[in-house]
Amino acid sequence: MAVIDTPGWMPNSTTPHWVSKELGRALTLCHPGPDAILLVLSISSVFGQDEWRAMEAHLGPLETPIWSRAIILFTHVDQLGHLSIQEHIQRQGGTLQWLLERCGHRYQVMASQSSMTQFHVGQLLWKIQKMVEVSEQIREISCRVRTQLGVLNVRVEQQWNTRQQTYDNRPGRRQEIGSGAQRGTDGLRPALSLILLGRRKSGKSSTGNMILGREEFQRDKKTIQCDAGHAEISGWSVTVVDTPGWSLFGQAKPTQVKREILKSPLFCPAGSKVIFLLAVPVDSFSEKDRKAVETHVRVLGDGVWGSCVVLFTYGDALKGRTIEHYIKKKGRSLQWVLDMCDQRHYVCDTNMSDPTQVEQLLEMHQNA
Repeated sequence: MAVIDTPGWMPNSTTPHWVSKELGRALTLCHPGPDAILLVLSISSVFGQDEWRAMEAHLGPLETPIWSRAIILFTHVDQLGHLSIQEHIQRQGGTLQWLLERCGHRYQVMASQSSMTQFHVGQLLWKIQKMVEVSEQIREISCRVRTQLGVLNVRVEQQWNTRQQTYDNRPGRRQEIGSGAQRGTDGLRPALSLILLGRRKSGKSSTGNMILGREEFQRDKKTIQCDAGHAEISGWSVTVVDTPGWSLFGQAKPTQVKREILKSPLFCPAGSKVIFLLAVPVDSFSEKDRKAVETHVRVLGDGVWGSCVVLFTYGDALKGRTIEHYIKKKGRSLQWVLDMCDQRHYVCDTNMSDPTQVEQLLEMHQNA
């Protein structure tokens, strides 16, 4: 077993550049990667917004999944006196509770007294072992599912070819395309694949139709499996993939929805740049919405957030307000989603046919 210590950062002052560099170097000392990342918090200090922002600033640039391996380690727990760790967490407020949610509610206490230290160390090692076992099981299941889905590649290609022949004979269509990678040499912009994610009634299908410039996806019928449409738009070779929406009230089958989301990249032409558009309607957005987003997006792996853009649909509902005002009003749950997407977002009015907003949306791929 190897334990790697790293330099700490300060929440209210500028941390030297070498500290961030050392954090990155620490990861190279663990091959193929750390089994656990211990976020050490002293019981005697307060974990507020400044501490959260400092933590995000230093952990965000690290090129490894952090939160799926993170455990909060509360030190100097003997200073709590008669107060339980649960009561301490409750008194600390929402920021610490939010951090616990990001870490899957994994935490361990550590006392300063030597009589308790060994006991707490044993508890910590047991929790790490269980976390590693669960991670291995998830990895095995994911590999098995992807292997099973691999046989769909041929079927998907056959569907594209059939759809291509059908579209070629449709009047008034935008020019259809085959392989985006092949057309790149004809002077077109890079091939793009846009995968639409979101809850039911979030405007995914309407957005796909707006982008493609035709009624490709049925808006009045529930999407139960992935579907794809293709078009050449302003020099871009574009594939749009619609996926089933998840439900907050049990109206959709969670297992089927996740299976279809996992399958969605198979509908993207080889060589195209894949961007995930997370449809968030301009209406209510609660903590329940946030948890549903995290649960379903994480099916695609932690790396998906780096290619994800929040797409605010039904933008006409803003009624003159700015999107920044709306985001601030909705609070922490929506801000969490935006933070995960590095603040990439775009407002879309699916009730308005405007080529300009489609072109602006496609331009965003350069920042995703």
